[in-house]
Amino acid sequence: MSMPATPSWMLAICCAIASATPASGSAEPGERRDCISDFDSGTDYFPAKAEIEHARGLSVSYHGHYKVLTVTRPDRGGARDAVVLLQCGAPAPSLEGELAAAPVIIVPVRTLGANEDLSLNRTRVLGFVDRVVAMGGDGLYSTELRERWVTGAAVAIGESFHGQPNYEKLLTAAPDVVFLSTASLDRAESISRARALGLPAVPTMSWIEPSVLGQAEWIYQVAVFFNAEAKANEVLGAIKKRYQDLSARARARPERPTVVWLDSAEQRDQWRVPENSWIAELIDDAGGRTPWADSGGAPSRIVTTEQIISAGIGAAAFITTTAALNEPGSAGALESVRAIREGRLYDVHRRSRPVHNAYDWYESAVVEVDRVLEDFVALLHPELLPDHAFRHLRPAREPETGAHQPNEP
Repeated sequence: MSMPATPSWMLAICCAIASATPASGSAEPGERRDCISDFDSGTDYFPAKAEIEHARGLSVSYHGHYKVLTVTRPDRGGARDAVVLLQCGAPAPSLEGELAAAPVIIVPVRTLGANEDLSLNRTRVLGFVDRVVAMGGDGLYSTELRERWVTGAAVAIGESFHGQPNYEKLLTAAPDVVFLSTASLDRAESISRARALGLPAVPTMSWIEPSVLGQAEWIYQVAVFFNAEAKANEVLGAIKKRYQDLSARARARPERPTVVWLDSAEQRDQWRVPENSWIAELIDDAGGRTPWADSGGAPSRIVTTEQIISAGIGAAAFITTTAALNEPGSAGALESVRAIREGRLYDVHRRSRPVHNAYDWYESAVVEVDRVLEDFVALLHPELLPDHAFRHLRPAREPETGAHQPNEP
């Protein structure tokens, strides 16, 4: 009986394994990374802990010389993926149950890869841009991150929500950890295939979080691999305080203007609107209301143009991520809505460089959520932030200048 042919992708990967060399900027194998030289079983090697309060899909447990990072899909029967992070120089723990087959990754890592922008931006916020050796591609708004690609310090492995990364390039870059976006934990082919090849792959899916601050807390998914929980606690603590203080002021206002958030759906004259999502919560925290908010519902729902027009009567503003609505007349029947006629249609792409297909909304918005809230409060309750300079929001039909706003501290 003849043997089946070897898939072409596997042949390419086998060749890459045989000839791989570290990518420019990657850590050398012998580089020091704070390893234990005299292990003590009674010592807590992770004195700073991740302070997760709001995230439902991310958890970290600590066990002296190792920690366990778990990603959970609460809306899909609680599907879970666990990874063991072992302190460098410590003995391997005896793992049982669901952890018996869990990948073990040595920390602190020296290099990192990711095929989606959010993990890369979390890396930037934590101050580890120089450790990035693999990224989705060059469509990055952050000049710091894009420079890694421009100079060849990081390779492009492809951006894909459902598909596969470029395994050959990943094997060449050889990151100590690689974050791969996935829509499902029980059918995460990219994760299982990467692990079968010996790649330290970790699924990332912060988009499942319905909470604004829950989204922000996914910064810990990156921080735990650098043993940077103290830094993450400091960064996130400041973000949470600013967010909660401003939200309290906005929610105390007697009026709650209506905001219609809409994005185009697959069918003509249909729109996707937030229901039980961080966007709906954000509008509520900004002292506004959105017509379809429902904490017990799905993240979003599909509605018709007619429903949008009905809900938009008297709306203070319409907000969209859909660039196609920027052209006058592009909204079809929605052009009859007063808010749109009067120029109160906004998009979230003030910080963008279309020439590079780079939009900061998809990089920093769910990390630096306090700055996003400031925009929404300034729009709905300008008296609270009279001198605010908008960071993300802009009139959707404002002429495109091509101007680039650099990263701010």
